[in-house]
Amino acid sequence: SNFNLGVINSSYKSLPTMQEKVGREMALVEKLRAVDSSDVARLIIDRHFIRDIRGNLRKFSQQEFRCSKCNEKYRRPPLSGRCLKCPGNIIFTISEGSIVKYLGPALQLAGKYNVSAYIKQSLELTKSYIESIFGKKRKSRKALQDGSSKS
Repeated sequence: SNFNLGVINSSYKSLPTMQEKVGREMALVEKLRAVDSSDVARLIIDRHFIRDIRGNLRKFSQQEFRCSKCNEKYRRPPLSGRCLKCPGNIIFTISEGSIVKYLGPALQLAGKYNVSAYIKQSLELTKSYIESIFGKKRKSRKALQDGSSKS
């Protein structure tokens, strides 16, 4: 009866992680017969994930450095490795995590839904480019307790 009595927050705003948001969206898409799920997955990957990853890669190459204490910004870090105003540490403004945060979900979407070979190759090229910059991560690490020691 009243338009203002509708939903205040959408589920997109209430879900905390992008993984959950995409999961819910794709679950809805799978239920709808009028929607092609592989096309929706392609659009999510192409219009959102790849653009974000590549944009963050571009910003990483042009980034500044900042002091962790006083937030003073530097184009190039001082040779001492410390802030010139205070004895704070100098850190990157863009981290590796902000670049790779959508790479996993994008690869999962591409694997689960039959997206085009072009999108899959584009994701693989982006992944190899990220690995060339940051180094390849190990799949698993063993704990010290896992070693075979005789007691």
